Amino acid sequence: MVTADSYSRSFQQQRHADYGYVNKSETTQLQLDKDKSTAQRAKEWVSEQRYPIVFGSWVASMGIAFGIVNRNQFLTGAQKLVQARVYAQGLTLAVLLASFGLESNDMRVGKGRWETVKILDPEDPDHKRIIEKRIHHEAYSGEDQWMGMFRFTNIMRKMLTGKPRYDRGSGKER
Repeated sequence: MVTADSYSRSFQQQRHADYGYVNKSETTQLQLDKDKSTAQRAKEWVSEQRYPIVFGSWVASMGIAFGIVNRNQFLTGAQKLVQARVYAQGLTLAVLLASFGLESNDMRVGKGRWETVKILDPEDPDHKRIIEKRIHHEAYSGEDQWMGMFRFTNIMRKMLTGKPRYDRGSGKER
């Protein structure tokens, strides 16, 4: 059985020339990642996995809080569950605020999901002026759908009140 598997794998490698191919840029990136310290790799991992960490902290804090609250003999089961949920929400809110701090730092520095690019000014008729624009890369398709709701809200507010909309980052009227 093992010999058959071995021959099958060698046959696959002979038929597909790119089976063992490794891109040079991937190799260089792997080498750079190996050279980083453990603290740097941990910081990058936390930055990439911030939302699963928020969810995991909620699950963990819910279990720990329920274990602590469950010791109280004078509360009913429903009261214990509500009390544990309140404690878990407090901790999750703190973790979520820390995550927002990391995201705003990424936006300010211009790394991560935010990138500063140079484009031609669409309002320049000669197309000679170049401006910098910050763009947001979606980690998955549809991540930024919620932003459309706020844009629609701002448009409606302007139509109803006559007040201009402002760009969140610069404070200038759009």
